[in-house]
Amino acid sequence: MKVFDYEACGLKPPPVRTAPPVGPPHLANLVSLAAGRAPDDEALADPSRRFTFRELDSAVNRAAHFLLSEGVAPGDRVACAMPNRWEAVVGFFAVMRIGAVWVGIYRILPVSDKRHILGHSGARLLLADADTAAEIGAIRADLPDLENIVAVDCDSSWVAAIAAGADTLPELAIDLFAPAAIMYISGTTGLPKGCVYSQHNIVTVAAAASAHGLMSPDARRVTVLPITITNVMILGPVIAYWNAKAFILGVTTKIGPMVEWLVHERIGQCAFVPTMIYDLLQHDLDLPLGLVVGAGGAPISQTLQSNFHARFGQHVQPSYGLTEAPTVVASPRDMMTPEGASGFALPHLDLAIRDAEGRELPPGEVGEICFAAVRSGRWAHVYAPPLGYWHEPAKTAALLVCDVVHTGDVGSVDADGWLTVADRSSELILRGGSNVCSAEIKKMLNACDALADCAVIGRPDDRLGMRTLAGIQLADQHGDRELVQPDLKARCTQQLARYKVPDEWHFAKAFPRNAIGKIVKPWLRELMSSPPAIA
Repeated sequence: MKVFDYEACGLKPPPVRTAPPVGPPHLANLVSLAAGRAPDDEALADPSRRFTFRELDSAVNRAAHFLLSEGVAPGDRVACAMPNRWEAVVGFFAVMRIGAVWVGIYRILPVSDKRHILGHSGARLLLADADTAAEIGAIRADLPDLENIVAVDCDSSWVAAIAAGADTLPELAIDLFAPAAIMYISGTTGLPKGCVYSQHNIVTVAAAASAHGLMSPDARRVTVLPITITNVMILGPVIAYWNAKAFILGVTTKIGPMVEWLVHERIGQCAFVPTMIYDLLQHDLDLPLGLVVGAGGAPISQTLQSNFHARFGQHVQPSYGLTEAPTVVASPRDMMTPEGASGFALPHLDLAIRDAEGRELPPGEVGEICFAAVRSGRWAHVYAPPLGYWHEPAKTAALLVCDVVHTGDVGSVDADGWLTVADRSSELILRGGSNVCSAEIKKMLNACDALADCAVIGRPDDRLGMRTLAGIQLADQHGDRELVQPDLKARCTQQLARYKVPDEWHFAKAFPRNAIGKIVKPWLRELMSSPPAIA
């Protein structure tokens, strides 16, 4: 087995190589093991098709054969951009089975972001729906590494392979610590950066959570969030199949049809974003009996948590996590969280608050949220940090200092172990379950001659978790805000994904600044707390 060159890709090798004490050590045979345990149990469904574990295992093998026949080799990047379809799940596990690297792409991103992700990752093959395949086909000349675009809903070679291709594979040597997935996220510069995980990183989440009875390991799981996002893939089918349980793909976030569908599918666990929880509370609907609702993707207010508990008699399960972890770092473990708190560290993680010099701070003090593997017990040294950022060695070094993950987020841990996040210092706005990069919006707005300056911040919101606020300071010769604002909004609508367009526009003669001229965000938030001049 060829040793992967981490340094050449701007990555850092894992400090230790310790397999989880339970379950498979990687993802390559996860579906096969589940098929051995429960061959005739339901494994995967979307509105068009259903699979037992036996059928799913066969489909994954056939998809793996297809990828190999297209020249995909271990270490090659395979991208996927499509709605919530069964082909995305089959494709993911096929990529894992042959030791290739999965690159999930959020389908609603603008084509400029898709171009960057495909080009930066060096993706060799793209699995997509027909519309996305056509969109990327139009810019194929900009992507010299992309050898094949496969439209899973109409490509005859893919359809034939899945229907009647070979369904056995020779055993392949898999390096469970080499890159297995790259998830691109908005950076503070606005340019997406690719966080890299190994199969070990991914399977450890499922193993640790399931072994400790967290995240409803025995439930039928579902998602209505985009399955091409790697963290959604981990919290959905990876955890489900580690426990040989069904995973169901949903296609709508509209509350009425979604709740009806949850009842019909007998779902036991579903991850919501705060927007969905807020909308649920506006309807006179009952949740399916026994459904556990998780919440992530954005902060969830104490009011929303209290209202949910009063209405449904259960605690919504908020969490603190980040793409880099991957996924969840702290959860409340079915307890009502104190005001502002997110939860306790998962049992395989050692969570610490550190100062600027990297020293651990005592309980209650505020500093940077950092975590690493626990150092004693059954799970000692099992957790391995992510491998870093693809071809970004400086960012990798900043993330992984002394093999500890430095989140850049600010918070504290009290004497009982509750984590409270004080500030997402990366300046990402977590809106409705999606990352909104303030720098990306600012860069686009500052290209307008009518502006002297601008600022983009997030404000807590019960429904969305956060709302995006744009503060505008007009240039002296442009005093008519009623003319400028529609133009700015139109620019955003044309150049940004819908969820990145500011929710509110505030105009000011000047911004509050400190002694070195930097905008003071707390003062700015106070200034923008009044109703906007133009919404």
